[in-house]
Amino acid sequence: MDVSITTGDADDLRALRAWLTDEDALRGRITARETPAKPDKLGPVLEALVVAVGPGGAAVALVTGIVAWLRQQRGDLTLRVERPDGSSFEIAAQRVKGLDMPALRAEIERLTDQIDPP
Repeated sequence: MDVSITTGDADDLRALRAWLTDEDALRGRITARETPAKPDKLGPVLEALVVAVGPGGAAVALVTGIVAWLRQQRGDLTLRVERPDGSSFEIAAQRVKGLDMPALRAEIERLTDQIDPP
């Protein structure tokens, strides 16, 4: 199953991609979805990251990686994660930054269940 991750800024997606590709469980599972170059642009525009999740803990690694990356970001940043069936949810930096460890674990579990329901 592939999920797509979007945000309003291609630079944020590039930074997230670099962060997530350092996760062993996600290596080789992340591809970029780009729109073709427009006549007035130098190249294609990064539209989304597509991540293949499935058995083996990739969903947990993805959510954990996203949450860790968001906790390092400044300002208000929200990512949208969309499942193949069209359902989606958002993860906001301001929501995860202030969580203590038990609350953070619970949030990661909740978000993982949204990607890959038990």
